[in-house]
Amino acid sequence: MIQITDFAKEPQSMPLFRLAFRPFFLAGTIFAVVNMILWGLVLSGKISIISMFPPAMWHAHEMLFGFSGAIIVGFLLTAVQNWTGYPGIKGPTLACIFIIWLLARIAMFVLPPKFFWLTMIFELTWMPLAAIAFAVPVIKAKQWRNLFFVPLLLVMSIFNVIFMFGFKNNDYILSQNTIWSMLFLVCFLITVLAGRVIPFFTSKGTHSNKVQPILALEYMSIAPVMLLAVLAWFPNLVLVSGVIALIGGCANILRLRRWKPMITLSVPLLWSLHLSYLLLSLGLIVYAISLFVPALNAITMIHLTTIGGVSGVILAMISRVSLGHTGRTLTPSKWMSLAFIALVLAAVVRVLFPTFMPNLPLMTYWISIVCWILGFMLFILFYSKLLLSARIDKKPG
Repeated sequence: MIQITDFAKEPQSMPLFRLAFRPFFLAGTIFAVVNMILWGLVLSGKISIISMFPPAMWHAHEMLFGFSGAIIVGFLLTAVQNWTGYPGIKGPTLACIFIIWLLARIAMFVLPPKFFWLTMIFELTWMPLAAIAFAVPVIKAKQWRNLFFVPLLLVMSIFNVIFMFGFKNNDYILSQNTIWSMLFLVCFLITVLAGRVIPFFTSKGTHSNKVQPILALEYMSIAPVMLLAVLAWFPNLVLVSGVIALIGGCANILRLRRWKPMITLSVPLLWSLHLSYLLLSLGLIVYAISLFVPALNAITMIHLTTIGGVSGVILAMISRVSLGHTGRTLTPSKWMSLAFIALVLAAVVRVLFPTFMPNLPLMTYWISIVCWILGFMLFILFYSKLLLSARIDKKPG
């Protein structure tokens, strides 16, 4: 049997760097709050960004590559230990990748254009290193099914290169296309992981039989989202993108229905996952409609997927993973139900208010921002001690 951890050395190491979920979940959520505060102040004209990128593109980049990227890496580098039986990275190696991620976030916000090369070094180092750290145990265990996450992380890194060089060469359309493609790539990853964990978590949490996937429906749910990431590079095919998004959204709603969301209503860590996945799916549908109806703004509509769907799934997932991997029972504080609802409100306000109250944009943004901040601040409040402390059951990790 594979020895995952040296029990003699484990108590001597800093708890924060014993597994990747600890630093990346904690810092990622703190960054999510700080980013939104800064974004709100920028929108209000209270501060300006020194960064080499326009404020809107900085915000989009950091939500996708900074925040979502941190959570994705933290989850994968933690899950790979369970999937393969080989140790996940920890200690100085983990700390090194995390510090580079942190330096990249600071550089993105404060470094002016003349330090482009330094920002590039930080930004394009941490995720490839994480991909290598993930690949090593997967290859050792010969789990080729999980190896596809490695090229996915590398593609995200390539997108980062394209985004940065687009602005360096004044090709703003190229950078914008990269952001859209990265957005759908993150959604694709969420749909893949959701298919693995939501039916499993639902079965465990409700003591019911695990729903077995229908292969055709799985492909119909996942493939369109990947196609949207490809079609983002072809803005002239907007109507094709609309059809694909509509198919993907409808298929994912059917997929979710098979996962029995109604039996999860008494379990916050489950209904939050199901509700967030519903918003992701509905977001694809309203995004598709916006591509056919000029009066609707596609950027506004996609926020139902990004805020309510992607971020909602993230908050629900990290809430569960953090409890399980620190030896706690899967019973979060009752306040976390408010956190999950706050993200739903943030998404709904961000989508509906600009559509029906277009004359009050700043108020709309701030209501949505405050709800977002509330959701992630509650996570930080109730989970930071867990993430900074050793497991209560004395096990490694």
